[in-house]
Amino acid sequence: MVGLIVGEGNLPRFVIFNLRKQKKKFLILDLTKNKKYKKHKNSYPFDITQLAKAISFLKKKNCKKILLIGKVIRPNLSKILFNPRLLLYLPRLLKVFKKGDSNLLSEIIKIFKENNITVLSSMHYSPELILSKSLSTKSSNKEKEVSINEKKGLKILKNLSQFDVGQTIILNNGYVVAIEGPEGTNETIKRAGNIAMRYNFRNKSIMIKVPKQKQDLRVDMPVIGLQTIRLCINNNIGGIIVKKNQTIILEKNKVAELINKNNFLLKTI
Repeated sequence: MVGLIVGEGNLPRFVIFNLRKQKKKFLILDLTKNKKYKKHKNSYPFDITQLAKAISFLKKKNCKKILLIGKVIRPNLSKILFNPRLLLYLPRLLKVFKKGDSNLLSEIIKIFKENNITVLSSMHYSPELILSKSLSTKSSNKEKEVSINEKKGLKILKNLSQFDVGQTIILNNGYVVAIEGPEGTNETIKRAGNIAMRYNFRNKSIMIKVPKQKQDLRVDMPVIGLQTIRLCINNNIGGIIVKKNQTIILEKNKVAELINKNNFLLKTI
C-alpha cells in the first residue's frame, strides 16, 4: 500500500491516474482546501497541521512508502503554535519554519524516516512526466536576447537560493521584471504581464524556472503545464527555460502543440 499525501494543483490527478493504470494499491491523505479527492475510494481528509496523526494513520494502514504531491499552503504560524496535535514535533518544525519551504520539507521527510516511512520521489510511478529535452527552440525573441536573459536570470536565482526564495524569475532584455515570492508562479506571471503592459514592453519576456540549490526534488520538483504556457502567452512572455530532468511537464502533447502554434520557446538546460 502506497500513501499519497496530496495538495493543490493538477499533478496529483496525473499520478493517481498512473497508479490506477499500474494497478497499485494506494490511499489518499487529502490536504486540499475543498477536499477535492473525497469521492475517491480510500481518501481521507487531513490538515497540514496533523503530522503526528498522519504518521499514526499511515502506520495503522501499513503504509511504509509515501508520495508527497501537489502544492500545500503554509499554515499560519499561530495555527501551529496553538495546535496541541503538533506538540510532539513543534520544536523541530518551529526551528525551520522561517527558513523557507525547502528546509521545512526536509525536516518533515526526516520525521517520516524516523517513523520508518520512506518518502519516494513524486515521479516514482510517473517518470514519463519528467521533461528530458527541449520541446521548442524557436522563439520570437532574438537568440542573443534570450542568452542575456538566461545567463543573468540563472545567476540571480543561484544567489537567491541561499535564502530559499522562489524558483522563478522573469526578465526582459536583461532587466528583471519579476521574481517569484510566496504568491507562486502563476501570480508571478500575471504580475510580469501587468508590468509589461504598464511600461509598453516592445519585446517579449523570458521566464526561467529552476529548482533551488537545496531543493529536494523528491517532493518539490518544478511543474509546468498547459495552464502555465497559456498564462505566459497572455502575459507577454515568449519562452520558458527549465532544467533538464528536473522539471515535470503535464499534458506534454497539448503543450507541444500550443508552443509550436505560438512560436513559444520551451528550452531545457
